[in-house]
Parts: sequence; structure tokens; C-alpha cells
Amino acid sequence: MLQRTNYNPGDDELLGLISSNSLKRNQDITDMLRLLMNIDKGLSIFLDGDWGSGKTYFVRSLKVVIDTLNTYPDVLPAGIDMIAGNAFKGDTSWHCDYLPVYYNAWSYDYWDDPLASIACTLAAEVDEVRLEYEPSDRKVIKTALETLIELVFNHCFSGLGSAIDKAAQTMKAKDLLDAFKKRSSLRDAVAKAVNLVLKERAGKLLLIVDELDRCEPKFACRLLEELKTLFDLDNVVVLYSLNTKQLAHVIEGQYGAGFNGSRYLSKFYDITLPIRTVDMDDYLTHMDMNPTFQSSLVIKSIVEAHEMSLRETNRLIDICKPKLERLDDARSTNGAVFRVSFMDTVVAGIQVSDPAAYDRLINKGDYSVFTKEVKGSKGIKDCFVGTFRHCISPGDYQSVVDDENRIDELIDAVAALRWSNQFDKRNAAHKTIKEVENGCLIPMIERE
Repeated sequence: MLQRTNYNPGDDELLGLISSNSLKRNQDITDMLRLLMNIDKGLSIFLDGDWGSGKTYFVRSLKVVIDTLNTYPDVLPAGIDMIAGNAFKGDTSWHCDYLPVYYNAWSYDYWDDPLASIACTLAAEVDEVRLEYEPSDRKVIKTALETLIELVFNHCFSGLGSAIDKAAQTMKAKDLLDAFKKRSSLRDAVAKAVNLVLKERAGKLLLIVDELDRCEPKFACRLLEELKTLFDLDNVVVLYSLNTKQLAHVIEGQYGAGFNGSRYLSKFYDITLPIRTVDMDDYLTHMDMNPTFQSSLVIKSIVEAHEMSLRETNRLIDICKPKLERLDDARSTNGAVFRVSFMDTVVAGIQVSDPAAYDRLINKGDYSVFTKEVKGSKGIKDCFVGTFRHCISPGDYQSVVDDENRIDELIDAVAALRWSNQFDKRNAAHKTIKEVENGCLIPMIERE
């Protein structure tokens, strides 16, 4: 049955990850908590990691840990109990004086103004906990969250920059003054909104901004600038989870040749921290797959060849897993193992990494897509030899594995037999494989 791939694990799954420490991230969370508790005022932090390093898992796990510490301090799960014990050594209280709010920037990059989506995220945070307000608080609510949203949505101003452009044309000082007043009102509304969200819950807001490097360039730049100017407050720490190198490239593309994206980004953080990439063996184990199985070796080679993110790895595993689980039957032939654990897994990797190439392979019979995929990566090619060897007659094995040209010839033959629409190529491929295989492989390759 088809279903949406789970890119965003729920809190229960994250708690399970933390309790088992299956991704080996608990020490990283501990270190981040120590850092947060030693921040005096406001700060901007870039949590920098390559695609596939598991940044989203980390920041969402951090949020779960802080929420749990502040909500259930007396009945902490084992993993969080250990994190807190290491992070708050010598303290009598394990309370973390932060309210973490998670903001997925990529979910809102179709909005014209990023501040609007941030305002709504803050408003939803208040609504989610259903705080009871005193009558005297109602004026504060109106002048904070509601005013902030009204300013963002209803006041059609473009900020000080566009006002300067307009002033250069009309030479009207009033335009500059109006823009400045609106900007000041907006900053005041942001400060009041933050205080309202924090009211009697925490001393500081931890605004976690995730997926910024996947956003449309104009949105990403404007979001950085809005947060820098409007959320530069003593009670706000902004934690950006991103791939700095990738975002710098995106920004350079936005502003043109010669623009230094890395230098531009340096304006928006106080410190940058690297994040360790999740070990793929640990991740496969977490996904209930044995990392030593041949199919797992193929998956790891594909992930490495394409530098896949955990999101893409999830898609790959979701496509492969149902077929691979059926191979648990001890009666599976070597041909079936080769077809499913190697061929079908490589095709799934093409489907995830290059949908256009996948279409050429599956629907147009362009079997060169498969051969390029296998020959283009030493890891994938080694996996071909490792799985195909079990389908070779013992007398032919050594002569095949020692001959690089012969291996390439067999890769071509396997691909042509499976996908070519030309009879002569299929017939030649059949003969090539028949010369070395030990039975039942050809029907397995050919089957739909």
C-alpha cells in the first residue's frame, strides 16, 4: 500500500530514538543544552551540517528534550534523564529556561513575507497550550500577537529599503519617516509578542529555524534579514539548522557572479557549530535493517554515491524495504537475491536521485542509465560483483572477478536483458550471461 514517506518523525518516535540513543546523538544534545544554559542574552547560532547529516532529527530531538524537562521534570524517560544529568551537573534543578518553537522555513517559502509565517507560528504556540488570561492581559494580547499579525498582513509597506528608493525619486522626507515609524512599530510588536508567548512559561525563546537551505533564495535572504533586525532581542536565541555551504551557493546565484555568499551569511550568526553526520549503519539499524546484509551494503553505496540526505535515504528505504522483507524466506534463490537486493535497489536509487533518468530507464528502455549508475561508483560496482558472484558457476568465478572488462560486459548484459527494446541486444545479452551463470538467473532478470 502506498503511503507518504515519514520525513518528520513524531515526538513518540523521537523519544524512542533518545531513549535507545540509536543514532548516537544524546551527547550532542547534552552539549547543546550546556551551551544554551550558558548564553547570557540573545544569540544567533548556525548549526551547520551537510545534507544527510540528520539536522532535522537533531533539532526536533532537542525540542522534545527541553519540552520534556520543563513539563515532566519528575518522571523523565531514561534517555532524557541521562542527558539532563550530564548537562546540569551540580544543579539542583534540571529546568531549562527556554521555550523551544520549531519553524520549518521550507513549509512557508511560498509566502511573500516570512515574518507573516513566523507571527502565525508564535500565535499557534500560544493557542496550542490554551493559556488562561486575566482580563488585564487582553490589551497585551491585542497589542502583541494580534497587532503583529495585523501589521504584517494589512500594512502594505516594503520596509525602509524601498522607502529610500522612493525618496530618491520624490525627495519626500515624510516617506522615510513613515517607513521608520512602521518599522519601529513592528519591532515593538515582535518584542511584545515574544513576551506574550513566554509569559509564565520560560525566560527565553529558542526559535529553531530549519530547512532554510531548501528555500527559494529571496525568501531565505529576507527571512535572515527579518530575524536579524526584528528578533535581535535579549530573550531570543535563534538556532538555524542548515547547510551553510549550500545556502551560500544559493545566495551567490541570487545576487550574481562575484558575490561572496559566505561573507553575507556571516552577518547573521554569532557562532557556528558543526554537526556530526549520522552513521549510516546506526540509521539502518534504527530502520530495522541489518547493516551487514548485502542489500544494506548496496543502499549504503547508493547513499554515498549521491550524497543523499536522510530524507532521500528514507525514500530509498521505503521503496526497497517491502521487497527486501520478502527475501527473508530461506528458499529465495541466488538469482532472486541478485534481482531484488541489487538490481531493484539500484533502480530505486535512480528513482530517488534522478527521476528523469528513471523515466528513461523504465519507460523508454534506455538501459545505459543503469550501466552508468553501476559503473560510475566503485561502491555500487563492488556490490554488483558481490551479489553476482553467487550466480556464477564456480569454475568461471575467478576469471570473471579478475577481469574488469568482463565485469563491465556483464553489467551491460544484465541491463540490456532487463530493459532493452531491441531484440539483437537482448539476444546478445542472453548469450553473455548464459556463458557464466549457474542457472535460473536469466528468468529472474527478465521478469517484470
